[in-house]
This record gives sequence, structure tokens and C-alpha cells, in this order.
Amino acid sequence: MTSQMTPLDLDKLEGDAKRAAMKQVANMLQRPDQLEKIDQYKRRVARKKASVETMLKTAMQSQLDGVRNGLNQLQTALTDIALIRQSLEEVDSTYRSMSELQERLKTVQTESSRHRQLGAAVENLKHIFTVPETVKKTSDYIAEGRLLLAHKCLSDLEASRDEMLAELHKQPTQSVTDRNMIHEYFKDVDKLSSDLSKQLWIVLQRTLSTVRREPTIIVTVLRIIEREEKADAVALKREKQTSFLPQGRPKKWRQKAFQVLEKTVSQKMEGCQLDDRTDDKMWLVKHLELIRQITSDDLKVVKSLCEPCFPPEYDIINKFVNMYHNMIKEHIQDLIQDLQGNEVVSLLTWTNSYKGRDMMGNPELRIDTPKLSPILDEVTIQQLQQQYLQTMRKNIQEWTTNSLRSDIADWYKEAEPEQDGDGCFNTPLPVILFQMFEQNLQVAAHIKETLVVAVLNLCVEEMQTFSRQYSQEIRDYKDMHLQDRSKLRFYTNFMIANINNCSSFIEFTCKMMAKYCKGDIDETDMSENKLNTLEKTFDCIAREGCTYLLEEVVMDLKQHYDDILTRKWLTSNIVVETICITIEDYCQDFFHLKKKFLEDMMAKAQYGIIVQYIKAFTASSK
Repeated sequence: MTSQMTPLDLDKLEGDAKRAAMKQVANMLQRPDQLEKIDQYKRRVARKKASVETMLKTAMQSQLDGVRNGLNQLQTALTDIALIRQSLEEVDSTYRSMSELQERLKTVQTESSRHRQLGAAVENLKHIFTVPETVKKTSDYIAEGRLLLAHKCLSDLEASRDEMLAELHKQPTQSVTDRNMIHEYFKDVDKLSSDLSKQLWIVLQRTLSTVRREPTIIVTVLRIIEREEKADAVALKREKQTSFLPQGRPKKWRQKAFQVLEKTVSQKMEGCQLDDRTDDKMWLVKHLELIRQITSDDLKVVKSLCEPCFPPEYDIINKFVNMYHNMIKEHIQDLIQDLQGNEVVSLLTWTNSYKGRDMMGNPELRIDTPKLSPILDEVTIQQLQQQYLQTMRKNIQEWTTNSLRSDIADWYKEAEPEQDGDGCFNTPLPVILFQMFEQNLQVAAHIKETLVVAVLNLCVEEMQTFSRQYSQEIRDYKDMHLQDRSKLRFYTNFMIANINNCSSFIEFTCKMMAKYCKGDIDETDMSENKLNTLEKTFDCIAREGCTYLLEEVVMDLKQHYDDILTRKWLTSNIVVETICITIEDYCQDFFHLKKKFLEDMMAKAQYGIIVQYIKAFTASSK
């Protein structure tokens, strides 16, 4: 069908070409003047035709060359396949004939195995016959501290033993008797290995002291450990190939070396505690300070002296830092199980400064402290802070109670209270209490900023409790005075001092809040109502004290107030003069009140006199 369509297709293509050519000629010869360029057009078309024909010939030649090369390669591949098939047939034939050869060479194989055994025996004869002597020499070297020579002898003994056991392991039928005989003959080798390792561990236990005096000893120990590590690697590689693992391998002495160092650090931490609570109340402070000093000094030695001695892959600085850090964490966890009183404060303060310049953050050590985990987790810190706050509350309660009792004792003494620079009476009570609050707040600020807020709340709460106790004691003092007004000579003076104290309590509280509240009161969980309530409470106590003083005045003037508008009052100035003199006498004491209370007292005294006069006028009109 394709051959029949080809002529038709060619005719159609030829017709299309003629029509296209006619159209092109018609376009080119549309004007008479274009007939003069016919020769030029013919030459152009001829050049174009020649170019196209050349391109077609080149393309056809390229295609023919490609086909020729492909056919040649196919012929070559066919020849190679035939040769490979012939070679495979020859290999298969040769392999089939090998089974008979293996049977014939079985005797040779047996002799070869015996030859290898005899060769190993001959090689180790010099070691085998000298084993007792070498064992004694090795033991002497260990006792003399000549560790490198001891390890060399030990390695020779182990190599001889392991080589003989390896040859036995290769035998198709292994002899238990031969194995036991070899173990018995080399039984002292394991003991020598154990003795040598003990000497190494003793040296490592004293690393930080030895490296100061004889760093070469540390280097010797590390060389021996590294040789054993290489021997472990060789033994494990051999086990994969032959399934034979020498006795006692792998020794893992590098791992054991780090375990020894960790145990040494742990013992140091435990040895820092020289006293306990029964011997010295400051035992924890001294213990923590000793831990800080030892840790800082030891890490400086590691940084300056140990780093050059240990191989780089040991990363000895970070290893020691992690050892000390982890052992301190464990030790602190043990300590917090039995803390009492202010010991919590000491521990929290110490842990807060743990990553500071005096310890892990020392610039000489260059420790990446952010990578160190916290000494105490957040839950434990919160528990300790709560314990600290409970202890503080108890101490404040005891302190306020004792301070108040001491202050009350002064009320009954035959001496005036102290005066400030303005001549106002006061007692030391406010200063004593707020000095204690200040100390506790300073300690809290060193522990944690958020703890300051809790301590502030606690101080204000305890001041509220104290205010009730203080108010009751003032009331009892007044009642005691009224039972016998002749006994308490300085009653008025101390009542004035207590009134002034209330102002001091309010003033000190406001200063304390301003100093330790970083933001507004709401941000520090200290409600404005709580502070206002405390201020109002002490203001009420002060004004209640003022009332007690005025009651004293009224009691002295009661008889004279009763004489107002009587005949005695009308006929004589004695009543009025007595009232004025009495009030003036009391005012001499009232001038020791602080200004705001003095003004309030004067106003109330005037009002009281007016009330007495009004009562008298009312009574006379009836």
C-alpha cells in the first residue's frame, strides 16, 4: 500500500511546488521594470538550489556512515559473545573436574594446618619456655612502678597465650584438655593484668596532684590505656573474621579510667563536708564554699596542666566539667533532703551564683555555661522557696514578738523614751523590725527577683498581724495605767512614742515598697488595697492612742468641767484657769507628737472643751 501511494504523493508534491513557484514568479514580476531583473532572479534561485542540494547530500552521507558503524559494532559484539560462551563452557568443565582434585589434596591440607600450628609453636617457643621468668619480671616491674616495661611484658605473654588459643580454635575438633592446659600454664597472666590495672587506677585517682609534680606518669598511664584500646579493637575485628575472642577482651580500660575519675570527683564532693549541724551552725555555708574553691581550683589545673597530657579525643576539659557538674548536682540533691531553717537561703544563694565568675563562669576556664543543665529543677526551686518563706514567716513572727516584748518592757521603766531630731518621742521598735525586713529582702534579691515579691507580700501580711498585736498591747498598757495612775510615771510619753511609731511603720512600709517594687503594685502581686489597709490600720491605732491621751486629759478636768456655769464658775476664774493650765501642761507633752497627730490632738481637745461647755449650757437650761 505504501509503494502505491508514493507516486501519487510525489505528483501532488510536485504540483504544489509548481503552483508555489508560479505564485512566487507572479509576485516578483508584477511591474514591467521587474522584467529587466530576470537574469538576477535566475542566478539567485540557482545559488539557493545548489546550496540545498549540498545540504541534502551531506545529511545523507552522515546517515549512511552512522548505519555502517552500527553494523560493524553489532558484528563485533556477536563475535565477543561467541568467545565468552566458549570461555564459560571451559570454566564449567574445569570446575567439574576439581572435586576429584580436592579429595586428592586433603592430605596436603591437613599437613598445611599442622605446619601452621608448628610454625606458631616455634614462633612462641621462646615466650613459652620463659613464661615463669617473664611473669616474675612483670610482677617486679609493677611493684617498682615501671609501668611501661610491665605492660610490654604483659602484652608479650597475652600475645603468646592468645595465639595458641587461636590455633586451637581453628581446629575442626577442639581439644578441651589442650585448652585447659594452656589456661593453666598462663594462669598468672590475668592476675598480672589486674595488678597493672590497679596501679593505673591509683595513679588516675591522684591525677590532679600528680600532674603538678610528674605529668610524665600521667602520660605513661594514658599510653598504656591507649595501647589496650587498640588491642581491644584488633581483637574485636579478629572475632568478626574468625569468631575467636581472646580471654579478657575487650578490657575497656579507657571507659574504666573515666569511671575512676568520676569516683574520685564524687569522693571529693563528699569529703568537703568537714562539720555537721551539731558542730557548727554555719556548716552548710562552709561546705558550699569549700565545694566552690575545690571545683574552681581543680578545673584550673585541668585546663592548664591536664589538657596537654591527655589525647585530644578524650576532650578532657569538658569531661571533667561534666563530672564535677553532675557530681555537684547529685550532692546538692542529697543535701536538700535535710535542710533546716536558713540553710535553705544559703543553698539557694549558692546555686544562684553557681554559673557566676567565682565558679563555673570563671573567665580562665572558658566554660560554655549555658550548656550546663540547672543544678536544681524549677519544681525543686519552688519547693525550697516555699520552705524558705515558711521559715522566714516563723522567724519574723518570733522576731516581731520578741522585739515587741522588749519594747513593752521599756514602757514600764522609769525613763523617758528616745527623741528624734525634731524632738518627737519614739522607740527603736520600727527600726528594728524594718531592719529585719530589709535583710530578708536583700537576701531574696540575691536568690531570685521574683522571690522579692513573695517576701514583700509576706512582710506586709506579718505587719498586719503585728498591728493587731501592737494595738492590743497599747490597749492593755492604757488599762494598766488606769488601774493606778500614779504608777506609770511616763505613761503619756510612751503613749506619744507609740503614736509616732505608727507613723514610722507607715513611712517605712512605703519606702520598702518603693525600693523593691520594680513595677506598679499590681505587677508585683501586691494589691493596692492590701497596702492601703495596712496604712489605715496603723493610722487607726495612732488615732486610738490620741483618744487615750485625751481621755487622760478629760479625767483630770472632769471635776472642773462639772463646775462650768455653776456659782463657783461665775464668781471666780479658778475653774477656767485650772482648765487652761492643765491643758497647757499636757500640751507640753503633746508637742512631742508628730505634726499631723499634734494638729489632730489640738483640734480634738478644742472640740472636747466646746462639747463640755455645750453640755453645761444644756444642763443649766433644763
